[in-house]
Amino acid sequence: MKRPLGKVVILSVLAVIAIGALYTLTNKAREYVGTSYFDSYDFQQELSEYESALVPLVLAVPDIEEVKKSITVSSSEIEEYRNRFGNLEEQIYSIEQNYEERINSTTTEETSTDGDAAQEQTKENSLKDGIIAERDAKIADIRKNFESDEYVEDKIRREKEDEVDAYFRNLTKAKNRFLIERDDFNYELKNIETGEVFTNGDIGKKNAFKKVFSSDNGFLKKSNVYDLAEMESNYYDGEEWDLRDAIGDQYSRFEGTIAISEASMLSGNRADQYNYFKTQQLIFYGVIVIGILSAIFFVSLWRKNRDTFQFEPGREKFQSLPMDVRFVLVFVSAYLAILFSKEAMLSIFYYGGYDIPIGSFIAAVILTALTLYQLPWLKKSFNTADWKNSLTVSWINSLEGFFLRRSIGVQTIILLVVIFFWGFGTMLTFQLWELILVWIPATLFIGIPVLGILTSRMAYLNRIIGKTEEMVKGNNGTEIKVKGKSPIAELASNVNELRGRVQSSQTEQVKSERLKTELITNVSHDLRTPLTSIITYTDLLKNPDITEEERASYIAILDKKSLRLKTLIEDLFEVSKMATGNIELDKRKVDLTQLLQQAVAEHQEDIDKSGLDYRVTIGTKPIMSYVDGQKWWRVLDNLIINTLKYSLPNTRVYINLDQVDGYAVFVIKNIAKYELGDDVAELTERFKRADTSRHTDGSGLGLAIAQSIVDLHGGILRMEVDGDLFKVTVKIQTI
Repeated sequence: MKRPLGKVVILSVLAVIAIGALYTLTNKAREYVGTSYFDSYDFQQELSEYESALVPLVLAVPDIEEVKKSITVSSSEIEEYRNRFGNLEEQIYSIEQNYEERINSTTTEETSTDGDAAQEQTKENSLKDGIIAERDAKIADIRKNFESDEYVEDKIRREKEDEVDAYFRNLTKAKNRFLIERDDFNYELKNIETGEVFTNGDIGKKNAFKKVFSSDNGFLKKSNVYDLAEMESNYYDGEEWDLRDAIGDQYSRFEGTIAISEASMLSGNRADQYNYFKTQQLIFYGVIVIGILSAIFFVSLWRKNRDTFQFEPGREKFQSLPMDVRFVLVFVSAYLAILFSKEAMLSIFYYGGYDIPIGSFIAAVILTALTLYQLPWLKKSFNTADWKNSLTVSWINSLEGFFLRRSIGVQTIILLVVIFFWGFGTMLTFQLWELILVWIPATLFIGIPVLGILTSRMAYLNRIIGKTEEMVKGNNGTEIKVKGKSPIAELASNVNELRGRVQSSQTEQVKSERLKTELITNVSHDLRTPLTSIITYTDLLKNPDITEEERASYIAILDKKSLRLKTLIEDLFEVSKMATGNIELDKRKVDLTQLLQQAVAEHQEDIDKSGLDYRVTIGTKPIMSYVDGQKWWRVLDNLIINTLKYSLPNTRVYINLDQVDGYAVFVIKNIAKYELGDDVAELTERFKRADTSRHTDGSGLGLAIAQSIVDLHGGILRMEVDGDLFKVTVKIQTI
């Protein structure tokens, strides 16, 4: 098919113009759309610099004498000045060495007549005496530096005063230059603090620009210290003193007006800047209009001539390339087309369109045409099969198998290292024989040690792998020693942690099996005991010969055992529901103080009969919390009942409720009747009791139920055992 080259060129040119216009719009719209010359960045920057210089140069110039009076010298500055070139002995030694060479150089050879020799000797002695006197004066000055603080302070002060003088000399130069360069700015400003008025020019004339400073618009507030970069030199070399400290670095406030007259805009440098801005603004709008028209024409022509770019001879070669390579080619050509389009467009602004880089424009057109050719080809060849044959997919597939076999991966890395050192070093050695002196030590002291480290790490990895194999077989063995901070050491640490978790899991599993066995035994025992009594007394009731008194006694026992069985079953269901979270709490604002008082009062009769001495410490101040009152009553009730059942007779029981750091803290302590053992946590297990012979009438679920209720409320129940002392602490957040 014959290629319509003219249409390709036209479309490419239109695309380049549209791209350049889009770049111009995005980068210069803020600068030119709806703005004037006085809104431009260049003018605003100039105005800011003018304001910053006007205050320290004209409006708030510091008094040189006052600045000198404010100079201070600190003890650290004195000490730094003394030891700037070393201690006393070092400085004296340095001076003596420097002057010794000068003194020796004054000696002349005696080749003249006797009269001339005498004159030369006299001159030599005079010169030598002068050098010696100069040396001794310097040594004396150094000694005095170390003897008198006042002497050093006076020298530092003079240096600082010299710097102040230099600052004000530069300030005068800067002010003269400022007044000449910025003579088109007029102002009338008043110092808010002093009331002093400063004027320059007539701001009442017609102004092209005016900026008012006031309490509503903001005062002119700048530092009274001029930029120290204007200084020609620094006389004081100390590190702790800043000239701003002496000047004061104050910020004076001024109200008034800064203006530029219309007359100054008609001629001079300001007129050139103004005309340049207006020209640039017109160019901007022209570029945008041309760009929009180019984009419209491009879309119209593209719709009619898109087939032009679809079946060219290069399509087959393009489609024969891997898919990711095609994407890269399209991206590179498009990126370069945009880059050259931007460069051609920027020249319009920088050179006013008189020096457009033809080369950049032609390159942009060619690259755009290449991109327009490739886009339809890429779209037509885009399918899953092409992606499967891409270089990226092939590389990923190769990586998946690179370390599939550890030995192959390690050998490959070692081979690459050896090839790199040997090949690169050998190549350089053949080119430059003198590099063998570098290559051999590098191989001995870098290459071989690296290979040694690699070998040791691979051995370390082998030990880790061996340890994991032992763990798989069920043999935990000992921990792996963690060496260093390498990834292999991190792997060893992870294996050790996994080993610990496996051991803990095994321990917990053994404990769980033991508790499960105890649970079954205890449940069977606790249910069988009342059930056996019920069966026995039911059989006795069947006897027609029993008396009414015996019948009533048997019925009472049956009632008691039935209630006992009912309590066991209800407690078992309740703790089961709590453990699964299948229970709803009716939380309300409850006074925990009052609730505990009621719980203690409820058991007062049992407390009096128990022979235990209850020491109850409950304040009168309400302690409020959001809890389910009924469920929280159960917690207190279970804990009090627990003390009644399991406390050693004739001992004291302590009950305390207090508010600490936003928490209600309930503590109950008693001396246990039975030996508690070491594992306190098991006391909250279901049907677990301290009395191994199980003599009491409890269900064995009291502490387990209390623990579950506290957990559901987001509280904390902690048990502690110290010998026979049993302590329970319950914490819940208060309002």
